[in-house]
Amino acid sequence: MNLSVLSGKSIRTLGWFLTATFSSATLAVTDQASDFTEEDLFIDIPQVISATHLSQKLTEAPAAISIIDQHMIEASGALNIPDLFRLVPGMQVFHVNTNKMGVTYHGVTDDFPSRMEVMINGRSIYIPLLSTVVWETIGITVDDIDYIEVVRGSNVPTHGSNAFLGAINIITKYPVAESGTAVKATTGSLGTKNVTARHSDTVSNISYTLSAGSEKNDGSDYYNDGAHNKFITLSGSLTPNLSDTIHFDVGATKGYAYRGDSDKKDIDDAGFTPREHLSNFQDIRWSRVLEDQSELQLRYSHNYLKLETENFTAEELVANGDAGPFSVAQVQAILDANYGSVAPKDTERGTAQTHTVGFLYTTNPSEEVSAVIGSDLIHERVKSDVLLQYPDKDWIHGNRWQLFGNVQYKATDKVTLNAGAMFEESSFIGGAASYRTALNYALSDVSTIRTAFSHAHRMPSLLETNRRALIDYSAIIPGTTDLLNLPGHLDSEEIDTFELGFFYIWPEHGSHFDLRIFYEDISNATIRSTKIDPAPEDTFDGDYDIGQNNSEWTNQGAEFQFKYADPSPHKNTLIFNYSYNQTRGIWNRGAYPEANPRLVPINPISPLHTASLLLSTKPTDNSLVALTHYYMDHAEWIEGFSNKNSGRTNYTRTDLKLSNTYQLDTHSELELSLIVQNLFDSEYAEFYSNNIFGRRTYLQLGLTF
Repeated sequence: MNLSVLSGKSIRTLGWFLTATFSSATLAVTDQASDFTEEDLFIDIPQVISATHLSQKLTEAPAAISIIDQHMIEASGALNIPDLFRLVPGMQVFHVNTNKMGVTYHGVTDDFPSRMEVMINGRSIYIPLLSTVVWETIGITVDDIDYIEVVRGSNVPTHGSNAFLGAINIITKYPVAESGTAVKATTGSLGTKNVTARHSDTVSNISYTLSAGSEKNDGSDYYNDGAHNKFITLSGSLTPNLSDTIHFDVGATKGYAYRGDSDKKDIDDAGFTPREHLSNFQDIRWSRVLEDQSELQLRYSHNYLKLETENFTAEELVANGDAGPFSVAQVQAILDANYGSVAPKDTERGTAQTHTVGFLYTTNPSEEVSAVIGSDLIHERVKSDVLLQYPDKDWIHGNRWQLFGNVQYKATDKVTLNAGAMFEESSFIGGAASYRTALNYALSDVSTIRTAFSHAHRMPSLLETNRRALIDYSAIIPGTTDLLNLPGHLDSEEIDTFELGFFYIWPEHGSHFDLRIFYEDISNATIRSTKIDPAPEDTFDGDYDIGQNNSEWTNQGAEFQFKYADPSPHKNTLIFNYSYNQTRGIWNRGAYPEANPRLVPINPISPLHTASLLLSTKPTDNSLVALTHYYMDHAEWIEGFSNKNSGRTNYTRTDLKLSNTYQLDTHSELELSLIVQNLFDSEYAEFYSNNIFGRRTYLQLGLTF
């Protein structure tokens, strides 16, 4: 079957038909499943929660889920959290510059990836001001993570609009499982100087972990695009009785990271400048186990982020040649009418706040049925004198309301059905319903196949629906305004996904093979385009960017992960990930003039092939040797360079980690690690043509006591 000829409507029909047919066929063989028990069928299979909010065996979940566990985190040698996602099939991770990173699934992105939900313990860290995640402000490090669940494929029926192409849930270490103090120092390439510390303890019925740290580097030698981030986080749990548990996470970060355009060879044109950040977050969750063993959870979370940049003066603008034909006095008059006598050096500037209140109720009315229902009310507000220029208001407010649920039904020992849906309403564009249905069939006690279909919406973000920027020249040219950005009139994006999955597990080894074959039809997508003003005599240059539902594309292909874990004393591990994703579609970039639209094929806008390989072994009980290798095909990102002659066609990168642990006494140990990224120094350009990634070497010293 050639899936490329199917429309969104026909793929929905096919999804429902196959699910129904598969259900009928498997229900007909119920009598043949009597020799299987639940214990026989699902032994030593990980539990996951991110696909539905229900605790499910990985083989019963309605979506493909990758788990990044403690061993993978340790062996990867990753110094930052985004680098861990290179070990997930279908995902792309890139440095926009030294200290700005992007994470996306199935490509089609710019330097602000906006179609994946990212959470920490279920709390969204998606920033409405930039419609993305600002990774250096999230307040945790690699050492704080217990494990990560990555839902590969749209997860909107569970987590809402931000999960349009997938969802990441980072689970931090539980304080009750830890005790003691850990200190780690990292030094090496780029002038890196990182120091982090964690202390965990239990006092009465309160368990807590206090983390703090400072992470600093000088950036690349060419751009000097350094960063410095300081953070402190307190997390823990309170158990006043056997029925109630209160979890809390609070923290704050402060620092700076340079921003600029590393597509420009000239350092002055690249315009690197420090962008300061100040953030804090609070998250509290109360859970009660009810008499019938169902559970109720109430939650409140709050995220705050403020970004500041330096400003140009009129003199600097004239001296830099950025003021055109205007004099210092004329530029000053323009600035006085627009930015309060200054002009920002970067657009990542403004303040965002998000408040979320929600509940979650889970129940198991029978051995065969599990269900969850929940609702979230999300209030967002943002302000920016660069991205949101409104003369009559400082703050832009928006509300979103979500009502969602999922039912899991074990029809037989072999057949598991999932059905989930969400209704989401935005104060800007109204409401939309998303849904998913899936059937999992156990071929044997160690293998399962899955068929799933979902239809989902992505509501435009607060920035996308309100972005407005202009320069008022009326102080020197009466009646003239230069439009830069206008919000447009946006509808929700839509995606129809059909997938087949195969999962095979070797319980005695903790090994598995996970295959996902997918077809994703994305329509009504929003990518900013250029318009010609209908009355150019009233504008300075006559064109501007505007938000539009102007794109559509399909992703089709397959991806898999093979993991082999040897239980021998050496604990040899092999993890191989591969993804083949063929993207086809159209992006309307705008009109020059409007009657001649610039229809751009979306063909190489995501990499055709991506792969990663992790090999690790423990030669002794106290040592580790690990190699990771990454490959990514050429991709013409929406931003960044856009042709194969720009120095970037594809890249390979090999990382090495060597570590050894020394037992100091019964309660203390010292760990020494050497990490070499891009071991063979195969320099490559990542995202931007002059953002060169060469060999980087780091030394880590960790002490626990």
